[in-house]
Amino acid sequence: MTRRRRRTAVAVAAWFLTTGSPLVGQTVGTLDVGASIVEYDGFLVSGAAVLAPALYFDSPSFTIGGQGSWTLFESGNTIFQGTAAAAWLSPLRDWWRAEVSGSAGVSKYAEAAGVGHALARMRLHFFAERAGGWVSGTVGGSFGETASLPVELAVGAWSVHDRLAFVGTLTGTWLGDRRHVDLLGAARWTAGRVELEGRMVIRPWAESGDAVGEAEPGVHGDVTASVAISDRIGVALSGGSYPADPVRKVLAAKYVSLGLRLNVFGRESAPVPTLTGALVRAAREREDAAGGVRFEILPSAYPRIVRVYVAGVQAVELMGDFTDWQPVPLEPVRAGVWEIRLPLAPGVHRVNVRIDGGPWLVPAGTRREESEFGGGVGVVVVP
Repeated sequence: MTRRRRRTAVAVAAWFLTTGSPLVGQTVGTLDVGASIVEYDGFLVSGAAVLAPALYFDSPSFTIGGQGSWTLFESGNTIFQGTAAAAWLSPLRDWWRAEVSGSAGVSKYAEAAGVGHALARMRLHFFAERAGGWVSGTVGGSFGETASLPVELAVGAWSVHDRLAFVGTLTGTWLGDRRHVDLLGAARWTAGRVELEGRMVIRPWAESGDAVGEAEPGVHGDVTASVAISDRIGVALSGGSYPADPVRKVLAAKYVSLGLRLNVFGRESAPVPTLTGALVRAAREREDAAGGVRFEILPSAYPRIVRVYVAGVQAVELMGDFTDWQPVPLEPVRAGVWEIRLPLAPGVHRVNVRIDGGPWLVPAGTRREESEFGGGVGVVVVP
């Protein structure tokens, strides 16, 4: 289990996710089971067992979901935690998008009083073909022994490539007489069924008021290695440290965790660090559109004639479930038209196209779908 999963509790919003939303998207349910060794600030090192269900719905412009966790420590004490969040991404014009999101969370440790938060955020996004940035503002409430009204202002930048994704943010937080600044850098690398993610947080300045130790300056980082054993089962090993978050009532900690993830239903796409699936899709849709690639299967021929329309290029390849995901070259038949004959059986097929040895693209003429390993794939129906 990663620290993010340990901070969450019994899944919420399930009724919304399973009542037949008219949105085009997917519903995913997962269950994480794991063990951790953790040292929270002010506490002794302890072993812990973790059970964490999650449920979310993801569509091209809207995401909603909840996660939960039940943690049992060596002492016999337990933590029940839960979070729910939703985000809506709306096009403005050209390179710009607006996002409105909200989140809420609760936490209960042993016999202590429960704590929680409720936050609303607005972000203005700028998209280039493989990169982008945003500015955001977050307000809401943080609840515990006393209630506070937090404010967070942030700027961020990101870049998505074939196997790599990078994110950097600068965030200023105000919570009563507590204030701090965070610099976050995150990177994710994927290759087949293997995924590596690293995060570093630098807190160069903090004022904690009367809450000594809640938000101290320092440097933190963690690394997670994940392997998908099958479409339904994955394992993850993670470790490192993370800083205190007084807004969301999270203590600073050092940890090592080993976990097993069960994909109960739906197919999970690995998100880019701190980016929703909707944002990654919007960026990749711009990248795909920039390629000017259109895909077509001629209906009358067998073997089927697969045709790709793209002008001014030297080489066109495709791969799909009907090629065992091995690249095959197409032949030019006239200016801007490339073809290959393949024995495609009737049914639903998935395909990607590559131009001049560049990144694999989802061509126009297919329906984009997120693959189980992240990234996109084109879906086409052969009659």
